[in-house]
Amino acid sequence: MAEQVRAYCNLCHVHCPIVCTVSGEMVTRIEPDHDHPAGGAMCVKGKAAADLLRAPERLRYPLRRTRPKGDPDPGWERISWDEALDTIAERLLAVRAEYGAEAVAFCKGTSSGTALSDSEPWLARLSHAFGTPNVVGTTYLCNWHRDTGNVYTLGMPLPTPDFERAGAVLLWGHNPGATSLAFARAIAAAQGRGARLVVVDPRRVGFAARADVHLQPRPGTDGALALALIHALVARDGHDVAFVRTWTNGPLLLRADTGRLLRWADLHPEEADGYTAWDTRAARPVRYDPTTGTYTAPTEALALHGEWHLRLASGEMVVVRPVFAALLAEAAACAVRVETLTGVPAERVEAAAALLAVHRPVALYFWNGLTQHTNTIQNSRAVTVFWALLGDFDRPGGNVVLPSVKLAPVEASELLPAAQAARRLGRAERPLGPPARPGQVTGYDLYRAILAGEPYAVKALVGFGGNLLYAHAAPALGREALTRLPFFAQAELFLTPTASFADIVLPAASFLERDNVWAGWPLPLAARGHVQYRPAVVPPVGEARADTWIIFELAKRLGLGDRFWDGDIAAAYAHQLAPTGLTLDTLKAAPGGVTLSLPPTRYAKYAESASENGPPHGFATPTGKVELYAVPFAEHGQPPLPRFAPPASAGRGDTAGAYPLVWTSAKLLQYCHSQHRALPSLRRAVPEPYAELHPQTAAEYGIADGAWMVVESPQGAVRVRARVTEAVLPGVVCGVHGWWQECSPLGLPGYPPFAATSANTNLLIPHDERDPISGATPSRSYRCRVRPAAVPTAGAQDHTAGRALGTRGGVGASS
Repeated sequence: MAEQVRAYCNLCHVHCPIVCTVSGEMVTRIEPDHDHPAGGAMCVKGKAAADLLRAPERLRYPLRRTRPKGDPDPGWERISWDEALDTIAERLLAVRAEYGAEAVAFCKGTSSGTALSDSEPWLARLSHAFGTPNVVGTTYLCNWHRDTGNVYTLGMPLPTPDFERAGAVLLWGHNPGATSLAFARAIAAAQGRGARLVVVDPRRVGFAARADVHLQPRPGTDGALALALIHALVARDGHDVAFVRTWTNGPLLLRADTGRLLRWADLHPEEADGYTAWDTRAARPVRYDPTTGTYTAPTEALALHGEWHLRLASGEMVVVRPVFAALLAEAAACAVRVETLTGVPAERVEAAAALLAVHRPVALYFWNGLTQHTNTIQNSRAVTVFWALLGDFDRPGGNVVLPSVKLAPVEASELLPAAQAARRLGRAERPLGPPARPGQVTGYDLYRAILAGEPYAVKALVGFGGNLLYAHAAPALGREALTRLPFFAQAELFLTPTASFADIVLPAASFLERDNVWAGWPLPLAARGHVQYRPAVVPPVGEARADTWIIFELAKRLGLGDRFWDGDIAAAYAHQLAPTGLTLDTLKAAPGGVTLSLPPTRYAKYAESASENGPPHGFATPTGKVELYAVPFAEHGQPPLPRFAPPASAGRGDTAGAYPLVWTSAKLLQYCHSQHRALPSLRRAVPEPYAELHPQTAAEYGIADGAWMVVESPQGAVRVRARVTEAVLPGVVCGVHGWWQECSPLGLPGYPPFAATSANTNLLIPHDERDPISGATPSRSYRCRVRPAAVPTAGAQDHTAGRALGTRGGVGASS
């Protein structure tokens, strides 16, 4: 008899609540859980998740390579779990003993678009306990600029948009209909009650087609557009002047000679130091104390405009002006050329600024569209600064720091000594970026360590998800690195092109085949207090095991069992649940979870004080304010004010001439990154790799709609179908990354990662042109050209072309 099991999908960051119908050991149907506070909808990927259980190419048993890397036949040999884990532990311990713990790296998939969120904290704990600072991830291409990057402006990640109370929504570089169903529903509901919508997207898709104003910039020019919006907003007095004076560092004086903030000690070395502002009433400089967030003048008297000549204590004369005035100068420089720089007409910029100035408060959200460029951090800062000038931080209807139930943190970062963390790959080059906070390594830094031993050699890698050759730029370099890497183990659902280079492959369980605890859905507010235990809906296929189980078992073999509850995962879950007051048994007895009461939402918490007469909390930045001028950027030689620089490949004379088009990329509703193309219900909808181009561009290059074409960059080439559409701008080519996997039930082929018939779009992208702070590579704004191509022939596949060959009773075998 069929039964229903309440769970939540874990294929992406949304965690849609679901109800699974189970018959025997098979899931026959997956539907939204309408009784869950975050429930009521799910995407097609979640509905197709049951196909993961039936996929014939699923890894079912641990495998060991018996032939050299690069051999067309890896000679996969089935081994036991004990043999696999014992071998991995022995190799890691041997590398640590000879080269140091940093010579071992771990790798993971993104928690935004894979099921790794279940196990990501435990992998962090393992790396810290083992002693390595090196965990390879993709945050530098994903959420870092919105989350950690915003710490340099707001002192925290961008808070949650309050769509329910917003007067307007500003959606920038994010198509939630394809990647974030909870946000899509909330935005649609906001529009339904009258909220206005401004969308910034190089493509006219999703909410862009139903926006009040759609701004369509050329890829990689968002910073210029945001600065032009700042100019238009201030010109019409649409900014919140009181907020700017009181809660941003806009009044602080900036020296024209050094570009640095004027220190009070420069004027009065005998007094306590601080920063300096200008008092318009007294016509003199005044001191600002960042430790208390207070000035020696009323904030309403602080100048935001003007220029003054001041004599320093040294006798030197300097020219100074407020940070806000300097910001406006940067904005004006872009505003006068906005259409030339971005392709967006000036009147459209004015319309967007006018709408957002009037329909307040404004809720902002941005994501990947801003994050894969060589100018990513400055573009993202410009967007955040524009929104901050509206004053809608932690204001009802703006972006709000909301209460949420929390599990006990288990990452145990304290186990990794600070000196060891400082040795993380890439940290010396990007001390403000992901290698420093939150502590992730890029693919290209890993490759350099393997191939060149810089800054030291990496000798072993253990991966959990994370298809390196399709997630990071320069996959050919990655292939060389994985070929030369002395030891590599990978846990996966399928034998990906990356896993095909492993020495040992471990079969991972899907989210339907493993349990987990989760707390705090971001939307709606009622779901932020929800805690849920997700049971294993069905047993794992073959001998597949949960990533968390693999981590705990490996920890025991590495001598770290005491850090992992001696392998007792239930005890570890109980530890996580302790702050909630719930027990694991309580959750198991409550299918669908338990909603806890949260404290009432407070607003403008930055203005609160810890004591009755104490200073306000302010913002967790060096100046204690929203930093229009980022002090850490100045200290590290980076532009401290948002400044637009064109994408690195633009304006490169010969390169731009030979490759006159702009390559960008987008995500599909049906697939998460390089996953799910083996699932028939999804592959039917999008059976082949494609790229979009405008009819004008297609005609210019002789490309017919639906025809195969070659897209080339200075780095490499891919072959994809042409999709001719007016949704993209002339001169732009927009593709989708992640194509490798075959779909055998439909007879649809896979695509090799490196051959002439490859659709691996990262072949187009360089690893040495990158954002100087985050390290982002230009997957969404790089030069390219197109030409017609012949139809790719079948039979060109190899062991890395979407299926596994040369196995010995391991991958799809039933025994």
